[in-house]
Amino acid sequence: MKADAMATRMSVLTRALPTRILLVDDDELELELMADRLASAGFEVQQALNGAQALTLVEQQWYPVIITDWQMPVMDGITFSELLRARGVQDTYVIMLTTREASTDYERGYASGIDDYLTKKVPDAELFARINAAFNTLALRRSLKEARDALDESVSIDAESGVFAARELHTRLYSEICRAQRYG
Repeated sequence: MKADAMATRMSVLTRALPTRILLVDDDELELELMADRLASAGFEVQQALNGAQALTLVEQQWYPVIITDWQMPVMDGITFSELLRARGVQDTYVIMLTTREASTDYERGYASGIDDYLTKKVPDAELFARINAAFNTLALRRSLKEARDALDESVSIDAESGVFAARELHTRLYSEICRAQRYG
């Protein structure tokens, strides 16, 4: 898929989501090359050289998608992912992009809280497809949360106490007052 077509598709699919990506890798050359490819596809890209630097950036700004390497000095990608999730950051999609490809590595990665695991041998088309899926997943998660919140507000009886919710109680009382006024 061409970069401009990808950018157009992403802008439609993500609507309110910024197309911001945080890249975390200790290999500066690879980091720059990846950042250039993503920027040419229309993404806003920030870079970090290790997990500790990435955590600092995450505290300052929200990143919908984070692509991290596993093996880095100071703080590796696994520790970074675990700390990110331990801090309650659930609305960020984390992709592990690494040279490690043993099945136990995949298991360890997913156990640490990442959402997707790719090896660095992955073709660009596959990487962009996974990033696209990440933004779609985030948009769906947000829609689901909004729907749950709306449903919680529309429920007329409180599940814990079994009494009418405040909004429903006010509606029913107002209806009864109007009825009493009609019948004197």
